[in-house]
Amino acid sequence: MRILINSREMKECDTNTISHFQVPSLVLMERAALGVVEAAEAFGMDWTKTLIVCGVGNNGGDGAAVARMLWQKGCDVSIFLAGQEEKASPEMKQQLAIARQYQIPVLTEMPKETYTLVVDALFGIGLSREVTGKFQDIIEEMNRIEGQKLAIDIPSGISGDDGQVLGCGFWADLTVTFAYAKTGLMLYPGCTYAGCVEVKDIGIDKASWLQRNPSVYSPEPKDLSLLPKRRPRTNKGSYGHVLVIAGQPGMSGAAFFSGKAAAVTGCGLVKIMTAEENRSILQQQLPEAVLDTWNKEASEQELVAKLEQQLGWADAVVIGPGLGTGDTGAMLLKAVLQMAASPLVIDADALNILSGNLKLLDSFQGTAIVTPHLGEMARLTGQAVEDLQKDLLGNAVRFAKKHRVICVLKDARTVTALPEGVSYINTSGNHGMATAGSGDVLTGILAGLLAQGLDSDTAAPLGVYLHGMAGDTARQKTGCYGMLATDIIEGIRSVTRDASEPARKER
Repeated sequence: MRILINSREMKECDTNTISHFQVPSLVLMERAALGVVEAAEAFGMDWTKTLIVCGVGNNGGDGAAVARMLWQKGCDVSIFLAGQEEKASPEMKQQLAIARQYQIPVLTEMPKETYTLVVDALFGIGLSREVTGKFQDIIEEMNRIEGQKLAIDIPSGISGDDGQVLGCGFWADLTVTFAYAKTGLMLYPGCTYAGCVEVKDIGIDKASWLQRNPSVYSPEPKDLSLLPKRRPRTNKGSYGHVLVIAGQPGMSGAAFFSGKAAAVTGCGLVKIMTAEENRSILQQQLPEAVLDTWNKEASEQELVAKLEQQLGWADAVVIGPGLGTGDTGAMLLKAVLQMAASPLVIDADALNILSGNLKLLDSFQGTAIVTPHLGEMARLTGQAVEDLQKDLLGNAVRFAKKHRVICVLKDARTVTALPEGVSYINTSGNHGMATAGSGDVLTGILAGLLAQGLDSDTAAPLGVYLHGMAGDTARQKTGCYGMLATDIIEGIRSVTRDASEPARKER
């Protein structure tokens, strides 16, 4: 998993590297500047005529060092100093003195010229207040200048913690950040301002945490190695049983998507417990699944007895997709939370039922993964969707801690939060996945991984990543406009193909 870091943690790592390990700040600054130049060259940026806009802090110092390195490569480069030089950090003052020795122009007024490249070294990750007045004008002028745009560490005006725009933001084609990617570069809207993000090593690593542990991660392709392994001498019982409790009359699709996704993810057997009216269509759509149905004449006692039998069979349980919020759905959910011993994936209508009685969720003694989209999360918490989006990471973490569940808060960048405080920001997937049934597929993936024995703390972020990767694979075949939930399910097969090959040697 890739480590992500917020502004406070980055400052601590920077301070620890300088004070504890005695690495001079200017050494880190020089390595940062070199990393910027290397990344810009690899990106193919045209630095023939470059304007570097510098603040008076160390981010500005990075920019001034970049100016010198480009100057030495024959670039026509100018520094625009935004701010009062007497307030500059010691490192920035020294970098300006070096630049002047090389006779690099240091301007105090924004030039009215054209440039092939504009470099933003104005604020860095320390910004915590809204950009107004003179600095807002500067950022807006930087955006208006034609030419490619590069941000050092983070686009000015973007929060390094949550990706929110603090008044206005610099639109970068490339952002070169240091040591670790920042959470604000991964979350919307910050990720749209950042463009491509390149992380450069400057000498700050795991040792700089001084035995503290990061709290935010992001899955990456190599993490697919964590998928459950297949072995030659096995049978369907070796890969677990998933029980999908879903589908009121007329809502067989939700049950189908969850059930098929669980099967395609690798579980050995899927059983769907659904309304009798859905039997015929599900038998045709997914003959591999076993069906157990209820009818509207069944008594509560009969339903609970049927449910208890199936819960004893299951290694993982899905409840909620297309279930409805009526009496039957509410009764089934309550009974599951009282009787289930296997891990639960709680989605869709089950979440809507819980929004009126979160104490029911708190009463569950086992492992639960809840998968709300923003509308469902708004009902669960009483917050407005707009407020949830402003702090997607924080809201997921607080909900997970409060209710002792794993919270998968679905958005364009889905956040998975564990109750112990560790969280994950997912960067796979695309907007073609904003289609009916996509969430039901995710629910099935999660249950399929749990049934195969993957621990819930791993299954949740890995399942979200696999879901997004499946959508990215589907996009290559269908594009974004025509993507369907069934295409995402087919994408699962493509992503897991290598991981599902039998091990060479049985152990």
